[in-house]
Amino acid sequence: MALVPSLIFWAGNTSAQEIAADGSSPWQWLIEPRNQVSRNVTALGRNLDNWLAGEGVGGAENESYLRIRFNQELGSFGGYHSRLKIGGSLDLPRVSERWKLIFESDTDELQSLEDSVLGDESSGESTGGFSYLQFENDNWQLSHAIGLRARVPGDPFYRFKAKYDKQLNSDWALGYRQKIWHYKSQGWGYDTDVSFNRQLSSNRVLSISSEVKYQQDKEETEFSQSIALHHSPAELNTHSYEIGILGSSKPNIRIDNYFVGAQFRRALQDDWLFLEILPQILVSRDESWRPEPRLLVNLEVLFFDF
Repeated sequence: MALVPSLIFWAGNTSAQEIAADGSSPWQWLIEPRNQVSRNVTALGRNLDNWLAGEGVGGAENESYLRIRFNQELGSFGGYHSRLKIGGSLDLPRVSERWKLIFESDTDELQSLEDSVLGDESSGESTGGFSYLQFENDNWQLSHAIGLRARVPGDPFYRFKAKYDKQLNSDWALGYRQKIWHYKSQGWGYDTDVSFNRQLSSNRVLSISSEVKYQQDKEETEFSQSIALHHSPAELNTHSYEIGILGSSKPNIRIDNYFVGAQFRRALQDDWLFLEILPQILVSRDESWRPEPRLLVNLEVLFFDF
């Protein structure tokens, strides 16, 4: 873990555009291949939209995108893990402004709340389907998704999402996130996240978050409570510092983990290549409350042409 301080220093203080001695970007070799894939993704979304709409080529803007994340995890007790995660959506504006074709390499809602909160990337079956934006205004957003998880036999699913944001007063804002789902193979579940956010300055936000998650197949309810400070020293550059607890209802209601961690995210190239570094310390009941230093590193590439 001696590498952590130098990585954090680099992520927080070095501009990727300034690393090369001649002033050029060290990612220059990736720009044209990435742009070509982005054009292909947008073209696929536009052609599928035209085909489903049953009309000629239209001029509607298409917001199809592809996201690839390379995840590396190193822990004192858990060892080393490397994972690849792919997701995205094909925009269908001419079929309906509210429909999108979605695909994901993992089913996030079926992983544990501990993995979600700590940023562990899951490895499961991929899913595909359609999402529908039912309603959206200044405060609310409601959407539905139906599709199939790639397994034998196929595993159909339904997912409902609700999002609500409200400025309570000049200092505090309320955030509410609700997800409810049902998979034929694993039953239903829900995830409720409520946060109170206070603007401390133009680029600092204090967040107090409570989350509860239930999965029918596990017959277990998980919960978390955390406090985080988010700092944005520059555009597309964020630092977050968080402390919290994780618990569950089995075999009885109890706290299972304490954690403290940070997340340093910065753009390596424009708005499509990002690096995330997450140093953490986890104190777990399963490890007899012995502190476990952990390090997660994510490289994220976004492909879009809009």
